[in-house]
Amino acid sequence: MRNDIQLLGLDRLLAACEKYPVRATSRNPWDGAPAAGALLLGRPFDPMLAAFYSRLGGLRLHLDLYINACDAQLNGILKANEEVQPYWPEPFRSFLVFGGQEALAYRYATVPGLADARGFQPVVEVDPYEDIYALPIASNVDRFLDAYARYLTLIHETPGFRDDPDARPSFPRGVPELIAEDRKLVGMLVDGRFDSIMFLPGGIQTQETREYLREWVAKLRAASR
Repeated sequence: MRNDIQLLGLDRLLAACEKYPVRATSRNPWDGAPAAGALLLGRPFDPMLAAFYSRLGGLRLHLDLYINACDAQLNGILKANEEVQPYWPEPFRSFLVFGGQEALAYRYATVPGLADARGFQPVVEVDPYEDIYALPIASNVDRFLDAYARYLTLIHETPGFRDDPDARPSFPRGVPELIAEDRKLVGMLVDGRFDSIMFLPGGIQTQETREYLREWVAKLRAASR
């Protein structure tokens, strides 16, 4: 099943890494990587993530995005989830971490509880600093990879960003217009599908965090019009 899923977003990302001065390293796929629907620490493995690992055993962009390794030498995706599961409160503990940003604590994760009829899980960025929260950023893994490819195109094709790395917007927070191209994600936000993992009871989140999350939703809705 996992080999039948086309990952056009991954294709676009790999093409962007070849086109622009991006130092990307990948690992060989591993037959022991989780299959679609297999349980990883009790959570069903996303079919698109399984398709990714059927092609690559991990991906790392120097000082940038990384997708956890999962090959014969290192089951990094299992390790990444074992590291956070004991410390993250619910609902974050039920997410499935698959990547992050180099030198930062931000993590990218799928949300098994919000899978669609095909089992495809949306993607969030988890910010564990001080007041942990989840920022919805893609309706599925391939849309996440596609958004990152478009981000690379933006920062390398725009003169002001290409010539001055310090001026580049951050991903995903600085590019809501790219994230909002995922119309299914915006629809899920409008329908309140993410409310249960975004807006948590008192004691877990501050009012400031709740306001930030509302602003994020408003930015995506405005950018999608």
